[in-house]
Amino acid sequence: MSQSQPDLYPLRFGEILRNYGFGDRWIVEVFEKEGLPEDHRVAETWEVVDRPGESSEVINGPLAGKTLHEALELYGTRLLGKDVVARTGQRFPLLIKFLDASNPLGEQIHPTDEQAPLFMRGDDPGKTEAWYMLHARPGATIHCGCKPGLDRDALVEALKHKASRDCMVEYDVEPGDSFLLYANTMHYSSGGVLFYEIMQNSDITVGLNRVPDDPDELDKAAEEMADWIHLETPFDCRTKQVTITQGANQQTYIFACHNFALERWDLTEPLALSPDGQRFHVYSVVEGHVTLRQDDREERLVSGNSFLVPAEMTPLRIEPEGEATVLCAYVPDLMANVIEPLRARGIPDADIEGLGGVTRLNHLTPLLAE
Repeated sequence: MSQSQPDLYPLRFGEILRNYGFGDRWIVEVFEKEGLPEDHRVAETWEVVDRPGESSEVINGPLAGKTLHEALELYGTRLLGKDVVARTGQRFPLLIKFLDASNPLGEQIHPTDEQAPLFMRGDDPGKTEAWYMLHARPGATIHCGCKPGLDRDALVEALKHKASRDCMVEYDVEPGDSFLLYANTMHYSSGGVLFYEIMQNSDITVGLNRVPDDPDELDKAAEEMADWIHLETPFDCRTKQVTITQGANQQTYIFACHNFALERWDLTEPLALSPDGQRFHVYSVVEGHVTLRQDDREERLVSGNSFLVPAEMTPLRIEPEGEATVLCAYVPDLMANVIEPLRARGIPDADIEGLGGVTRLNHLTPLLAE
């Protein structure tokens, strides 16, 4: 390996911040992140991302000061993984963030991969995203999907009156709840929640209240908007998680689709990782403290810290200080990384299917039928 390309290691990044009106300072209060501003809202911390003009900067080790984009140019498949590159190409496929919705987060949908080119946002794909609730204030709810029996006529009328949230299912939420929001799924937050969000690497959002007030244009606009919205009965965006034991640790599969999967690891003993060259993983510490040990490297992380484990890297240990919880995100081979391991542990197919929600959009359903 040349001096310009040191051996790969767990990469940590500086957060990219967003000061949006739906946020406050909850992220600053509940996590132990350092260096966040003290004079304004922190609505979102983008933990790992590579977008034009916004690429996470490495803050540890020999690559410190380089962006994720520069690291990708240096290492390519060795960082992303052979299977990931085969599925999504050399572009970094995910955007991972913590999001503080102390205040309402507006009604919206996102396009599919097929619809994304209509927005002319470079090489942005569509956007399927998912939410994992970390904190919730008493009485907090979110809205997503569509109410049973909702038909197109009722949807169009609601869009005309900027009342799309009345068409969605309202969920009472608690920490640990998870929602998989496939492209074209309506969603909205009434506020009072802080969650981990993972999505395709896209920044395309369609606001559902963006219909004209001019009555001559309203009908057409509402009809066109309705074309973008997925209608289905039943349609339950909340995923049913599956937990298995791994030694003294617990591994919980939270949700899974072709675009990404998320696991929660509740650690009381070290977790050994041996990257196999197929895919990168992004870990986020959400409770407690851990120490990373790889070769002669050692790094302590606190709650709110995230790191990327490249696809090709020498083995790593994540050692909790007492007890700790980390989230693990990756681009899966659903059969090899989700279905087969759970079947091997005796998990019924119906429970595995629950990781994709109750919808014909579920990516697991056709694979389970094979």
